[in-house]
Amino acid sequence: MQVTQEKRPGSQVGLTIVVDAEQVKKIYDKTVRDLVQNFQVQGFRKGKAPRHLVMRYLGKERVVANVIDDLINDSVTTAFHQTKLTPINKFQIESDIPQLIGSFDPAGEFTFVGYVEVYPEVTLGNYKNLTVSPTRVDMDPQQIAATIDRWREQRATLLPIEDRPAQLGDVAVVDFSGVDSHGDPIEGGSATDFQLDLQESNFIPGFVAGVVGMQLDETREIAAQFPEDYFQEALAGQAATFTVTLKELKAKELPELDDPFVQEISDFQTVDELKEHLRLRLIREAAVKSKDNLEAAIIEQILAVTEVDLPVSLIEQESSQLLAQSLSSMQEKGLGVPDIRQFISSLPQETLNNLMERFQPEAINRLKRTLALGKIVENERISVGETELEVAVQEVLDNYPQTRQDVKRLQKIIHEDLLTNKVMNWLKSNTTVTWLDGEGNPIDAPELAEAEEESALDSASSIPEAEFTEEVEDNRLTSEDSPQASLRESPPVTGEDVLTTEDPVL
Repeated sequence: MQVTQEKRPGSQVGLTIVVDAEQVKKIYDKTVRDLVQNFQVQGFRKGKAPRHLVMRYLGKERVVANVIDDLINDSVTTAFHQTKLTPINKFQIESDIPQLIGSFDPAGEFTFVGYVEVYPEVTLGNYKNLTVSPTRVDMDPQQIAATIDRWREQRATLLPIEDRPAQLGDVAVVDFSGVDSHGDPIEGGSATDFQLDLQESNFIPGFVAGVVGMQLDETREIAAQFPEDYFQEALAGQAATFTVTLKELKAKELPELDDPFVQEISDFQTVDELKEHLRLRLIREAAVKSKDNLEAAIIEQILAVTEVDLPVSLIEQESSQLLAQSLSSMQEKGLGVPDIRQFISSLPQETLNNLMERFQPEAINRLKRTLALGKIVENERISVGETELEVAVQEVLDNYPQTRQDVKRLQKIIHEDLLTNKVMNWLKSNTTVTWLDGEGNPIDAPELAEAEEESALDSASSIPEAEFTEEVEDNRLTSEDSPQASLRESPPVTGEDVLTTEDPVL
């Protein structure tokens, strides 16, 4: 068998495969024999009908189609082995099948053409002795009070208001319906008895500002603007008008910040203990963000000089994975997998395509990052020792003894995490770093080691359950990406990424 390769864009390899006459006859005889043995002809037991009778019943075209199918499957497998190609998807035939059937000669050669996507080759530029200038992130003490105030708001008592108009910070119950700039109703742009926390960040720009100042039972037309990056392209950046009726208005009465309040929301006993816990947590978070900024700066330089021709199928696969991860937010709201699948199936194809397109840039970046780091691991012979892996896996199993674990999958995940840490540490040890403050001025390096030590002390403390009860609206139209490089990285989930079955489109 002769195989001719042709490199194509998108990590595709074109293959022209010529099967010699001897192999064609062999496959032809085997296929016909299998057809005779498995075909039932009236008046004969299965497999006992004469060959010529079976051939007449089946027809030449059907027989040849089966032979060609077997020929292609057999020869493609042999071609992959012969050329040492590692395909990442199925072989796609380009030859005209009807023409192949019409010209087929069971005693002659058989030639066909197709292509396959293969694992992409990575060409690294310089990744040693880099010079980067990441921004150092410092703990902001004001965040302690802001965090506690947010928890107090989550447990606020809502008091009905009848003697004043709506203002920022209130909770309003409204009916609304929206039309686009052409006066056409906006799909998903209406709701009844919708409870809205009057904070500007909780809705599309202009909507909350329009509600502020309304009196009970008042109906008002409010002009608003969809964000430029809104997931529905038809609405992105477009003006809209909403007819809004204010049905209820409530003010928040915050609980006192005292020891009983702290004991209610956490396992801490005093306000001071809670504030100390938050101080340590914020120190850790600032250190992690500084570390992320350093790693992101290194990765950015590496990717700028890395060449990789990504296959379309890998990009689509990665985009699908990102979309699936974003849907986990729906599971957090109590929806099961069947509900999520039903929701996805109900989405218009255009909406689904738009969602997938939004994830493509991140998918491409993640793939390039993974491939580049993997190539560095290969070049520098970075590895994870068996004992090291066993210890790390056992530590997880010991910490979660009552949780069922897929040990093989756990080993794979931990191996990737350890390998990521190793390659990033190797890169940082071979990089010159100049730390900058928020205004771009040189500054001392963050005390990462001290933060990690404080983090270990902090982890022994009970975390307030309020930290896990973020309000849904807080995340509806915001996004905060984590720049940390990883061989296996999950993106943050935002409410904007996918609609819910309960909330309107806004």
